[in-house]
Amino acid sequence: MQVIYGLHPVLEYLRSGGENMEGIILSPDKKGVAVEEILDLARSKGIPVRRERTEAMDRMAQGKRHQGVLSLCGNFAYTPLDDIISEDTSAEENRPLLILDSVTDPRNLGSLVRSAHCFGARCVVIPKDRAAPVTPSVIKASAGSAHHIAICQAANIARTMDLLKEAGYWIYGADASEGVDCRELDYLGRIALVMGSESSGLRPLVRQKCDFLIKVPMEGVIDSLNVSVAGGIILYEAMQCRLRTAASSAQDGEK
Repeated sequence: MQVIYGLHPVLEYLRSGGENMEGIILSPDKKGVAVEEILDLARSKGIPVRRERTEAMDRMAQGKRHQGVLSLCGNFAYTPLDDIISEDTSAEENRPLLILDSVTDPRNLGSLVRSAHCFGARCVVIPKDRAAPVTPSVIKASAGSAHHIAICQAANIARTMDLLKEAGYWIYGADASEGVDCRELDYLGRIALVMGSESSGLRPLVRQKCDFLIKVPMEGVIDSLNVSVAGGIILYEAMQCRLRTAASSAQDGEK
């Protein structure tokens, strides 16, 4: 059992279907348009709602800022990566997979999940060990996006990259020190983007298995970006490439 806390994370969980949600708790005076939507969705799904004193909710949220809204849920359900690969269609091919190699900060993971969802990534792949798992803190940092995008766990990132290559994926690894300007690449087709850890970037074996290394061009004396910022920029560039191609195809179809 886990406790999802925060107005938007709980609302987005309900909007995504609310699977494994066993109950919702609101503070006595919690009101508003979003709360009304929570109540309507909970009612339609048969999810019980109750009011609790703020002190009790503080204990359940372990002191985290819950905004007067909590939900009791089963453990987060990861999506098998095999399902993503087997269901990949031509309509999905231009949406990249985001692979995170040892990202350990829950806030960074949540931010990357949010960017992946907002910029149209196919899924997010994280390691089972030595990395941040999907927790209530990650869901809160993702503003509920973790419930709108598939998140997969991999026992071994390097082997996962090999499997993706066998399935026809090209692997782009983000590296702050070298590589191709991320604005100059073609992100079309089956692409997987790999981001490294906050402290040391890509591990040597993971780096070695990348087909291309890419970087975000920068000015200034600081030589690297936070992993969540760099990931958001590259995912945005991939989306822009996808949109330009779609617009060009639409224009050609009108001729």
